[in-house]
Formats: sequence, structure tokens, C-alpha cells
Amino acid sequence: MGKNLRFLIASGLLILAILACTIPSSQNNLQADAAATITALATIHQNTTETLQSSTGTPESPTVTPTSTVSQVSVTSTTNCRTGPGSNYDLVLTMNPGQSLQVIGKNTYTNYWIVSNPAGGICWLWGQYALVTGNTNALPDYPPPAPPTSRPTKTPKPSPTPTFKFKPFPLTFIVHPPAAPTNLVGSRTNPCGSGFNGSTPIWIETYTLTWTDNATDETGYRVYRNGSLVTTLAANSTNYTDSFNYNQGTGGPLFDTFGVEAFNNFGASPRPTWDINRCP
Repeated sequence: MGKNLRFLIASGLLILAILACTIPSSQNNLQADAAATITALATIHQNTTETLQSSTGTPESPTVTPTSTVSQVSVTSTTNCRTGPGSNYDLVLTMNPGQSLQVIGKNTYTNYWIVSNPAGGICWLWGQYALVTGNTNALPDYPPPAPPTSRPTKTPKPSPTPTFKFKPFPLTFIVHPPAAPTNLVGSRTNPCGSGFNGSTPIWIETYTLTWTDNATDETGYRVYRNGSLVTTLAANSTNYTDSFNYNQGTGGPLFDTFGVEAFNNFGASPRPTWDINRCP
């Protein structure tokens, strides 16, 4: 029984009690009047309820918006997107945190996502820093493209015929820079080591340079990386090993250029160079 009906019945009983106290009547007539009043009140309540239901109508069911099935990817650190899964493939674009691109495929074995390039075509994004949303179960698994043609390697110059190296004395007679080193070659000895600079992930590169000492009057050798002096070595040096690091996913240069020159009190020799590829 609703609150409105209970209120109406209670009101009717109160009116009947007042009438019973003021108007003489037999017990049977009083009971009949009470039953008729209650029936009338119930009829009023039913009519009121039907009128309210008719005016308000049946509430509509909420509309359910289907979840999008398009997969999107963003990155937590600046990451290169290339023409294939590796640093030997050409760079297409660099994604920064806050950007989002559509994912159209994957390569589970290499942990790469194939994304749509806004400028046209596709590129391969390394999954280490990728955050993918949406349903990826239906994405096709792309086979890796053929590796790009390797960059032409530098042909080392033939080694000169060994000769007796005469060191003139005293050195004050030297009036020209020393001869330049030749056959400069560089390589990684610990490729793509990883670590952290605080909370920032970094690559740690260990490399070795070797060359032929052609000078007879050098004071020493200088080693450069990307045009900046790294160290100075003693005379007659023919190799150097060192480590350096840089932030992962910076989208910077694809390789580092190393150079070596001989020097004395009258200047420096020409400086041959060698490029060493960076990590992905």
C-alpha cells in the first residue's frame, strides 16, 4: 500500500471518528459508512496513480555507445619510427610523449608496432616505450621488410711500407706539423649496453679506434668525437678505447664521427675520421 493511500485512509478514519462522536447512529450504520469511505478513498488513489503514470510515460532505456575498436599508440619516451624493425632501417619520423598515432599491425617476434604515418604510408615503432590502447587481438602480424642496402664502407688505404723512424734531435729543429695517421678504423666492443642517468634510460657505448702511426716528430695524438676533443695520447700511440652514453630514444644523429690527429709544437696533422652507428 502506497504512502498516499495510507494517508487518505487515515484521514477518512479520523473523519468517521469525529462523526461518530457528534451524530448518533447505530453500530451497523457506522461500519457501513466507514467501509464506503475507505472504498471511495482507494478509488481516488488508483485514479490518481494511473493519471501520473499516463503523464510521465515509461522511461527510455539508456543508449549504450559501442567501444571503439581502433587501436592507438603513444610513447613514454621520445622514440624513432623507421621503415623496419631496427636502427639499420631509414628514419621516417620521431614520436614524442603526448603524440598519438593509429596502430594498423604488429610484429610480435621483434616487439614492433606498425603505425599509420600522418604524412602517408607506415612506419615501425619499437614497443619498449609504447602504450597501446584498443583491441590489438585482431591486428595482422606483419613480416619484416627486406633490410636496406648497407652504407658503402670505407676502403682503408694500403699500409705504407715499414721504414726506419728517425727521431731528429734536438726537437727545436722541427719546423712543420707531423704526418697524419692513416688506416683509421672504429668499432663497438660493447654494443648497446643500457643503464640509467637518474630515472632517464641511457645507452652505454664502448668503442675502440685503431690507426697507423706515420709521424716521426709528433708530440702526441688527439682523439675527437663529433668535433669535440675527447683525450690526448702520447707519441707513437696507435689505438684508443673508451665509453660514452646518451639518452635512449632522443631522435638524435644515427652515428657518431670520430677523428684522430697527430700534433707537435708547430701544429696538427690532417684529421681522418670514422663513423660508428648509434643504438636504435
